[in-house]
Amino acid sequence: KGKKMRSKRIINKFMINFVFIFSLFMISCDNSQEGNYIEWGSDNEIADDLIFRGMFHYYNIELEMALSYFKAAVDHDSTSFASYVMLGWMTPAGEIRDEYIKKAKKYVKGKNETSNLFVSMFDLPSGEGLRERRHKVWSEMRELEPNGKFIHYFYALTKPTLDERMAELELLMNELKSSGRGYGHILNRLAYMNYGKGEKSKAKNYFDEYLAVYPGNNSNDSMGEYYFNEKDYKTSLKYYEKSLEHFSQSRSGIDKIKEIKTLMEK
Repeated sequence: KGKKMRSKRIINKFMINFVFIFSLFMISCDNSQEGNYIEWGSDNEIADDLIFRGMFHYYNIELEMALSYFKAAVDHDSTSFASYVMLGWMTPAGEIRDEYIKKAKKYVKGKNETSNLFVSMFDLPSGEGLRERRHKVWSEMRELEPNGKFIHYFYALTKPTLDERMAELELLMNELKSSGRGYGHILNRLAYMNYGKGEKSKAKNYFDEYLAVYPGNNSNDSMGEYYFNEKDYKTSLKYYEKSLEHFSQSRSGIDKIKEIKTLMEK
């Protein structure tokens, strides 16, 4: 009975934390009725909630959870073009992805220019220069709606150089912070970017802050990866195991724990 009560308290605490964090994220979403934001919303309230929960997990690189929410969203509203875009982004090439793209193009008709530009990225030719071509589209969208945070995020990620991307993300992060909006996903990106540049101390600070503002699956997974790359397998294992407490079906987490335990046995 004692263990059950403790487990219940832990679950309740996690749900309270998630609701609070998610509410901050919802504030930061581009869901205004005014302006030229991507028209994310659905007339179906359940679908609307599922869309934004999917976006939350997508931002935080929790793709398995994001995928399930966007699939559920189109079950409740089969005309949700933006959900089909996200499903298309996360689905490997093939008939299923082609069907998502087809539906995104069908249901974006009649939506605003920003929404149509969002869908148009499926038509960009792949190969060398794709980042530049994507950045051009995100730049057009940003001109149409400079206050769109989702647009700003991908405008930043598609900038030409790593230093430019980092500078733009820091600018966006400060905007979100100053307005009391969720910014954990940006901390995660900046952490990895700094680690890639060899700025390990700065990367660790970003990972620490990410874990503080969003103590969830991906923040623990990211911290686990940081310690794994530093060859501190004991600490890495602790964080990967913690990540599975938040999402037990994470394939990447499960596989990494197996890998770490094998390395520790040698």
